[in-house]
Amino acid sequence: MAPASSVVLVHGGLGEAIDADRFWVRPGIVRALGALGFSVAAPDRDTSPSSWAAGADALAGSIGSPSSVVAGSNGVSVAVRLALQHPTLVERLVLLWPATAGDTRVDAAYPAEVEHLLAGETLRGVTDAELATLTLPVAVMRSEPESRFHQRTTVEGLLSLLPQAVEIEPGFPEPPRPELSGQLDAFVTALVPHL
Repeated sequence: MAPASSVVLVHGGLGEAIDADRFWVRPGIVRALGALGFSVAAPDRDTSPSSWAAGADALAGSIGSPSSVVAGSNGVSVAVRLALQHPTLVERLVLLWPATAGDTRVDAAYPAEVEHLLAGETLRGVTDAELATLTLPVAVMRSEPESRFHQRTTVEGLLSLLPQAVEIEPGFPEPPRPELSGQLDAFVTALVPHL
């Protein structure tokens, strides 16, 4: 399948003040993809929605045509729900630095206002059985360095549940970590073949 010309970037964050500007624009990712000819949308999303399903429905309202959906951290849960609930909008999924679910040490770090969003198996907000129904192209990238919020085991779980998924090598730091800026060209080079 040829790369999609339309890319939607779904930022991370869960119960915190983070937006698309901080996650995708300031690190230079939007600019770099645009310079390569992609039509890039980076909508802000609610990082404390009433449910992951509601977050996906809200995101669907900002997508005008079938796109490659690139999601980072907790945005991965929104993107996967989007693919499940609105499959005609998602041509492929690129899941970057997926947030780890089911780790009580990690869950304890989130504010009480998002406690209703912490449940999950491999990912928050989606069951492993639901994940296994996805048949579209999927690429997954690990966080490098690994952190307790973005554990390698989450990437491995996704790769085992989604037999058509491929791992993007190498891994990179997730935004808004400043280390990504020094690796931006290499990051975009690794990302583009999966769009």
